[in-house]
Formats: sequence, structure tokens, C-alpha cells
Amino acid sequence: MSDPSFVDLLPKIKIHDLGQAYWPNMPVHPFDPPFQFFLYRYHDYVRKSFDEMGIEPGFSDAISLIVTSMHSGTHFDAPIHMSQNLKVQGIDVTPYQRDTGFVNLPEPLHAMEKVPPLVLRAVLLDIPACKGLDVLPERYAITPDDLEGAMARQAVTINPGDCILVRTGYGRFFETDRDVYLNKWAGLSDAGAEWVAARQPGLVGIDNLSLGVPAPFASHRIILVENGIYVMKSLTLESLAASRHYVSAVVVLPLKIKGGEASLVRPIAIV
Repeated sequence: MSDPSFVDLLPKIKIHDLGQAYWPNMPVHPFDPPFQFFLYRYHDYVRKSFDEMGIEPGFSDAISLIVTSMHSGTHFDAPIHMSQNLKVQGIDVTPYQRDTGFVNLPEPLHAMEKVPPLVLRAVLLDIPACKGLDVLPERYAITPDDLEGAMARQAVTINPGDCILVRTGYGRFFETDRDVYLNKWAGLSDAGAEWVAARQPGLVGIDNLSLGVPAPFASHRIILVENGIYVMKSLTLESLAASRHYVSAVVVLPLKIKGGEASLVRPIAIV
């Protein structure tokens, strides 16, 4: 008898959607353009035009259009998204910038078209639960002790190449309280970001917009710029945390945008 395949296991697995919804006027970083979505073609107008032209009478369609930055809502950052003194992992990125994106980047740098489909062992660190809370206090900075405490409480280990998912609890405010989500989030302290980077993960995900507290860009510098680690932000981790499945398989499929520094994404966790 052959070993069971992944297809045979499908009825037994559960999928947790880690992506937030997208809609006009959704909360985005104040430096970024607003997310815009609208219908470009309407069924009734298309049907009338098709009828007049004799094209499949009665048939119609609707087509929508999105105008957005790649950093709206749940998204994936490549290291070239940020720089320090115009350098990423010690490489000056300015010679490789064009209006249409980044070209001919030297290794280890690359744009989104070279990010592979990612299927990673993921470890959820539920920081509020470790403190007996639902949500971390306003502007709380997560320390290495907090991260170590979550690992101990959950009896998990982190291996190089894993995906580290950090729950603050602020993902629940994405659709319900714009001000709290954009201005009062909790996140990684600088020392917390150093702790995360030292574990050599392949990907770091968090349920806020700006990774770090109090200086949001310091964590980006440490994780993205200095260590070349992929980042996902604006996740929803509530369902996964409620299930208490602290180890899962995370599937992330960013868009293959040539020259891109980021991508909208809808990741899932499989348990």
C-alpha cells in the first residue's frame, strides 16, 4: 500500500486565511496613496452595447479597476523596499532604479519576479496571550523577553528559514477602528527586531502596518535592509491564534511583478 499523498490528507486539514480585505478608504500608511477600487464596466451598459452590435445578445460582463500602492493592506515586502544611506545589504540600489521598477539587481538583491512561491514552516508567537491579554497595550514595544516567553509558553522552537508570525492583537482593528490601527499599534522594539533577525527566518509576518515601536523604520532596517529577510504586514492572525495551532505551514504566493519591491498578497496557514 502506498503512503498517503497530500491530496489524501485534504479532508483533514484546516486553512486559516491570514489576509485582510481590501476596499476604498481602507487604512493605509499616511505616506502612501489611498487604495482605490471601482467598476470600469457595468453589466447593463455592456449588455446594451453588445445587443446593439449584435454580439451574443443578452450577454454582459463587469470589469473592475484597482489603483493602489503595493503596500496597501496585507502585503509582502522584498528587502529592496527600504534602504539605509541608499544601501540594501551593503549594496547601493540607486543605479538599478527605473520608472518601471528595479532592473539588473546584483545578488543577493532581487525584485518580486524572483521571489519564489513560499511554503514554509511557520511559528506563531502570540505575545498578548503570553501576558494574559487579548491585545497588547497601546504603543507597546515587544522585547526579546516577550518573544522568548511566548516560545516557552507555547513550547515551540524556531529554525532557520522558518516564517515567524508575531501577533500583537491589532489586526482586529483593521476594519473596525482606523485610528487605533494606524496610530496606536504595538510592535517590535529594536531589540525585539534584532532577536527576530538573529533566528534567521525566511519570512517575518505581523498583524500591524509598521512592524516596529516606537521607531517604525528601525525594525524595517534591521530585518529587511541589513538581513535581507522578507516581511509581511497587515496580517490577520486572530483565527490562527484562537485555534492554538502555534506551528503551521504557511503558503505565500506574491505576484510576479517585474522590478517590483512589494506585492499585495493573500497568505494562508495550513494546520
